[in-house]
Amino acid sequence: MRRLVLVRHAPVRLDPETPPRLWELTDEGRAAAERLARLDVFRGVEALVTSPEPKARATAAPIAVTGGYELRVDHGLREAERGAAPVDDRDGFVAQVDAWFGGTPVPGWEERDVAAARIVGAVARLRDELRGDLVLVSHGTVLSLYLAWLLGRERVDLAEWEAIPLPAVAVVDPVARRLVEPWSGA
Repeated sequence: MRRLVLVRHAPVRLDPETPPRLWELTDEGRAAAERLARLDVFRGVEALVTSPEPKARATAAPIAVTGGYELRVDHGLREAERGAAPVDDRDGFVAQVDAWFGGTPVPGWEERDVAAARIVGAVARLRDELRGDLVLVSHGTVLSLYLAWLLGRERVDLAEWEAIPLPAVAVVDPVARRLVEPWSGA
């Protein structure tokens, strides 16, 4: 079976003055990324590909070092664009994510269907380019969109998205379109 190992980035420093695409890992996030890199799930993969965002790259870097992998960057794995959307109101942010998952446009956010097409297309392209097991380091919302598509679901379940730890790993069989190992943290 060919595995696709999905990785959600480690905890970040929330900065309302900085666009989310530029957020960095916290000290705790860097330590969590180091712990994550030691998981057996990363052994024997062909390629490690990450989103270009600093939080994803910093999560992927220890996996690359520990496993001796070259780290590739793919812009198709980036998070859904949401400008400098504030996250200081957690309930308000979660309500926006829920609306967005449902297809309701959120001002300043990339359209859900555009983000979904981008992540699904990026994964398909990478699978065509690379024949072995792949590790993809990305972000909670777009990875949730990818899994919903893979599993034939019309909508991302908000509770499932909220339950994904930072960082987290899930393993899918993209050919059989099934979840092999559900999200788990380091």
